[in-house]
Amino acid sequence: MESIKFFIDYIMRLKKRFIGHDIAARSAQSTYYWILAFFPFLMMIISILTYTNIAQSEFMVYLSEVVPGAVMPFIEQTINQLIEYRSATLLSFSAIAAIWSASAAVNVIIRGIHKAYSGVDGRSFWVRKIFSMLYTVVLAVLIAGLIILLVFGNRIGEYVITTFHIQGEGYKLLWDIVRLTLPVVGLLMGLYMIYKFIPRRHLRDGNVWPGTIFASMGWYAFSYLFSLYVDRFSRYNQMYGSLGSVFILLIWLYTSCILVLLGAEINALYQDMKQISRARKRREHLSD
Repeated sequence: MESIKFFIDYIMRLKKRFIGHDIAARSAQSTYYWILAFFPFLMMIISILTYTNIAQSEFMVYLSEVVPGAVMPFIEQTINQLIEYRSATLLSFSAIAAIWSASAAVNVIIRGIHKAYSGVDGRSFWVRKIFSMLYTVVLAVLIAGLIILLVFGNRIGEYVITTFHIQGEGYKLLWDIVRLTLPVVGLLMGLYMIYKFIPRRHLRDGNVWPGTIFASMGWYAFSYLFSLYVDRFSRYNQMYGSLGSVFILLIWLYTSCILVLLGAEINALYQDMKQISRARKRREHLSD
């Protein structure tokens, strides 16, 4: 009974935080900047991948597993046009535009996370901007690194087997499982680091994982269900024509931003309620 009461109280408090901390408005603002940065950001990742043997088509295959299927033709067409007419100047401009616009979106997320913990980032505008740009570059490198591991996973596994003279099919099966779960692990660790270090305060791991698990699993579940809805039931393309893909991309990015900010609110509220519970138990113990 106590657990049910705690859960109901937790949900009601979370609802108040969602409204009071303007999560919907912050997510809309972040989505605006992500839309500006989306294609330059993809171009920057493709540019990073050009230093490997990974083809653009392979990158698109892995991107299609994340982005709703109805958006992929629009993304592929835009990326192909950018590549066809690209130049060194355009590529440099795309990288700068991607880092600047994406860092603005990241900065909105950072402010939202600080708000979740009732804090304010007191650093100057340029310091915040530099850190946001660094986070953006790290994000692009991590995404590229995960794609490289997925593409070259079989070769890495074969190299390890040959080098250490490992025998048996069990190891190969285990390596395939590890390789395919890398995106999930990468998302979990990325969100964990965001929720752990951005608030700039000491947080116990137990107070960080609830929001991390919620945001990562919620994002995967939403992306899958939204893809099913768009591909089978949606009529966006019939209603809006070619603009339908833009609306789908907007909804996907907007909900993704909400989940990230909501994960921070879950962690902050969980920590606050644990502190309140401990304080109440101490008072009851002293009164006894």
